[in-house]
Amino acid sequence: MNTTAANVLKILSQTEMSVEDMHLYLKVEKNAILKTISQINDFLESIDLPKIEKKEDAFHLILTKKQWEILFNNFNVLTVEERIDYLYIKFIAHGFLNLEKEKEILDLSRSTILRCFQSVKDEFLKNGTRYEYLHGKGLLITELSFSDKKIFHRKLMKLFIEEDILVPPLKSLLIDIKKFDTKTRLSQIYPILKFSNISVNYFLLSFLYSLEICSEIFEESLFRNESYLETKEFNHIKSLINKYGRDFHPKYKDELAFFLTTLILDYYFLDKDNKVRTLKFLNILKEEFKISNITSELEDMLFHNIYLALFKYKNNIIDFKNTYFNENEKILLNKLDYISDKHSYDFFLGDKFSIVFALKRALIEDNFSKIKNVLFLFNEINANHYTLFKRSLIKLAPDIKFDLEASFFHKKNILRDFSDYDLVISDEKINPNVFVIDFYCNSKVQNILEEKAFCLGVNNFYNE
Repeated sequence: MNTTAANVLKILSQTEMSVEDMHLYLKVEKNAILKTISQINDFLESIDLPKIEKKEDAFHLILTKKQWEILFNNFNVLTVEERIDYLYIKFIAHGFLNLEKEKEILDLSRSTILRCFQSVKDEFLKNGTRYEYLHGKGLLITELSFSDKKIFHRKLMKLFIEEDILVPPLKSLLIDIKKFDTKTRLSQIYPILKFSNISVNYFLLSFLYSLEICSEIFEESLFRNESYLETKEFNHIKSLINKYGRDFHPKYKDELAFFLTTLILDYYFLDKDNKVRTLKFLNILKEEFKISNITSELEDMLFHNIYLALFKYKNNIIDFKNTYFNENEKILLNKLDYISDKHSYDFFLGDKFSIVFALKRALIEDNFSKIKNVLFLFNEINANHYTLFKRSLIKLAPDIKFDLEASFFHKKNILRDFSDYDLVISDEKINPNVFVIDFYCNSKVQNILEEKAFCLGVNNFYNE
């Protein structure tokens, strides 16, 4: 099996997915993906595990945690990217590399491992890292650049993100260089983040696990900033680390405190240059999508989604998501693709979904106030209904004028023209422009109002 097989298994370990979406993620022809799925099923059958199945349009592989472990323990195929990362991480972690030994461990030909190492060599040359050849022994790093220290940290993150599904060579490498149990660290780091009011996610946790390894290997700090030492944020975090991470190495305690303070005060915890690019693209999106009024919370969400999307693309960290876009969301996606290409920004499909979601919320908030008059048409209506509806609707949207009428009047052409209303909601399909609900429910009405505001926002830039 090949790289495509490795990537398909990664996808199915995280979610179910159609061949069309796999094609978008992997940039591989659909027929090749289907052929690969057939080969994987042969392999699964050979080790007595359930096969990949198709339900409607999506393929899925349902295994227990133990079965996934058996699968990846028997699956020894690394993608080209993984081979390069393996050599890069191992070389820096140990400061030494013997390509002949690694060729045997990875079960690669000499020409293949030399091609993979060429990528490591090119990266070192670009960043200023130097190494020398020790005759009959291998390669020894003599000078490691700060840029390669940061890249090492990010490549390590991928191992922690995929720790449960690592193939044997990568699993052995991670076990070799980490001196802590990941679950134990999680139980210690979680309260530190919680009581610092920092949101917890797998991405940040992987960052912190990798940071501990870097603090052990490198003498130079990646995040030290002397100006933080007297801040209340730094001292608060330091006290939490001393409380919940008593057994942390002193060097890691310092590195962790500086990093978390950076996260709170400056919000460029992964890459300062990335912050500049994110702000630039955020302003471009607001202008292109004609978003003039956006709450600080939504702007933070959009910034966060763009920021992480850029970082993940740059470092080839992929979240495989089973994405679905409705027609208006596809308009947003297509425009996002156009803007991204125009300004030389790249994102993975799953991260585009996150950006589109934030843009949708921003468009809803920006256009909700444009809905002024709403008409409800129901078959049965009485005075009690009218009073209850009015009271409920005023709480739901106090700035919107709601009218409630019996649909009977419309059928008899008694009701005035619909053009007086921005939105008509009914319990039957009176005409194509009416939103239909089976029964009145605040959440349903809220969803319809938001969908209308979203449509207004889409039309605002789409009909230019």
